[in-house]
Amino acid sequence: MAQPRSVAQDDAGAPPDGAAFRRALAEIADALHRAEEGIGSVLSLTAADGDADRLIATLVHSPVAAGFSVLRWPQSRLPPLGGPDDLEAVAVSLLTLPDGSPDEARRDIALAAERGGGELAGEAVRGLLGFPSLQPLWLGLDGVQRAEFQVEGLASAILDLCYERPVLIVVENVQWARGLTVPLLDTLGNAVEDARLCLLTFRSPTPSERPGGWVPSGTARRIVLPGPDDGPADAVGPDGDDPKPHGQLLDALRRDRRPERIEWMAHHAPLAGEWALACACARHAGRRAEAGSRPADAARHYRDALTALDRLPMTRRHAQRRIDLWTALARTHPPLDGGATRAAEMAHALAENLGDQWRAARALSLLASLHWAGGDLSAARRTGMTALRIWRSTGSPDQQVQTLIKLGRGLTEEGRFRHADTILRAAAELAPWGNTPRLHGPTALAPVCIAAHRARCRAELGDPEEALRLARAALAQAEDSGHAASRALACLHLGWAALTAQRYAVAVEPLKRAVAITETIRLHACQPLVLGALGYALVRTGTLNDGASLLLGSREHARMLGIRRHEPQILIWIAEAALLSGQPEDAVRNARDAADKAATAGQSGDEAWARLALARGLAAQGVRGAARQSAETAARIAARRSMAPLLAQCADLQDRNGRLKACGQALDKPHEDRT
Repeated sequence: MAQPRSVAQDDAGAPPDGAAFRRALAEIADALHRAEEGIGSVLSLTAADGDADRLIATLVHSPVAAGFSVLRWPQSRLPPLGGPDDLEAVAVSLLTLPDGSPDEARRDIALAAERGGGELAGEAVRGLLGFPSLQPLWLGLDGVQRAEFQVEGLASAILDLCYERPVLIVVENVQWARGLTVPLLDTLGNAVEDARLCLLTFRSPTPSERPGGWVPSGTARRIVLPGPDDGPADAVGPDGDDPKPHGQLLDALRRDRRPERIEWMAHHAPLAGEWALACACARHAGRRAEAGSRPADAARHYRDALTALDRLPMTRRHAQRRIDLWTALARTHPPLDGGATRAAEMAHALAENLGDQWRAARALSLLASLHWAGGDLSAARRTGMTALRIWRSTGSPDQQVQTLIKLGRGLTEEGRFRHADTILRAAAELAPWGNTPRLHGPTALAPVCIAAHRARCRAELGDPEEALRLARAALAQAEDSGHAASRALACLHLGWAALTAQRYAVAVEPLKRAVAITETIRLHACQPLVLGALGYALVRTGTLNDGASLLLGSREHARMLGIRRHEPQILIWIAEAALLSGQPEDAVRNARDAADKAATAGQSGDEAWARLALARGLAAQGVRGAARQSAETAARIAARRSMAPLLAQCADLQDRNGRLKACGQALDKPHEDRT
């Protein structure tokens, strides 16, 4: 990481302020010259407010910046009351980049976003600029996915338009950057080196009591403008005054009806010593941030609420609020972040101590999802079953359906297909009675989940007609809803059921649709599996080279994303494809890798299919003893899991190997014995 330095150090004999100022301007000028040539950079300046204002004013009126479009994105500790949100303000600032009327500028910005980020990125920017959307896939996205495309669309538009005229982005008070501004700056910071773009950020030297803001990567050039006596100028923090002014502000904010007042009240209430109000407002601000797909902001507010709760008396209601806040913290951490699991475990422990069964079950259900996301399928099953028993005892049909779906999904991945089918049928019976149209996050609608996962179960259990019927029903429901992730899941499982039934031509079209949807909406969790399934279907229908390329790409994609659950299945398909193309060594290597990974993860269904692929590869190599042993292992698992199609294929392989062995023994006998 580049080390910050005081620019005054290089100008001995000159007044420190003037030397630092001139040196900073020179460094910025150098960065702008390079940006004009297509070599962009990030400059991070630490400067007191007055120095920052003076530097910016000098810069924007200087000849060196005359050829640049200048965008100013000032950040503030609190959101502006009644103003646009973070990304809407950025989108409006871009209207100065293209030439023409405001309507033409809006159109050009949206087209630039589409050129760089794809159709949905363009649609996201159109929405930020006030245009209604009629794109069916956009209408089927949830808040998290829309936010991702908004960030991608804005970054793509800037990176596209800066080739016509270089762009200087000035971000003041970057220590207060929050919400979706942070991922936008990350995206631009990662792409700036190959663009006609200079990203200039200013940070106050005053220590901030609030963590966060945006910190550029280690490649940024860092400059520190010293205050008087080489110390920070604003030594007194903005909150160094006594509680009375904060109380007066709170009184005024109570009468304000603008939504952003909640964040202001959450900030001022603890400074006024109003701890009950601080807790309530921080909780409300957290929920607003969560609804706006700003999980980092939400987690900060929830932590502030916990801090305020520590100042309040210990009552049962406050204990329940503490549990709710830990649950919310678990929800707002990334699924694979250990902090999410620790927060969920804390929520469960507190609920158990309080004897609050409903909150204990909610924490357990969340823990089950986290275990599943982390690949610990057995822990997910145990935790989910415990949660389900509590939901049943408390009579909560909505919660039962969600937990049953999660259990069914996990059991299917474990290879416990009959148990999974029973669980999913129970979910189907309950679903019409509860208000459970959607699970949390960018996932499929509940009825689609149930039918799609049941389709895989019925296919593995040897009921191909029912499997295809269920998969088509799932697709019909998904089409009716217009929900993009639901359509992707239904198409995947229709294709997968057809592959299991060896109806390879039937699988191709739904899998092509699944690939198109997952790529368009960036549904990363499904992409490797969908690509692999289509690759295998193409191999089986004669398009060997295209199919093999997709299969190898899907394996690398799964490894890059760290999606371990899908890797065994993808490796099985790669092994089968290698065998079809006359490469038994590759088949054996990939099948053995798949079997080892599946066994380690407790995915017995995948292990059984991998053992069969390994047996086929070994048989093709002439290693009949090892092939027979692997096929017998596959058959034992298949019998235990009621996997009828796999069992039939094991029997067929063993029968063919038996005939080959008998033929070989006959050929080895002396001629006179061949009668």
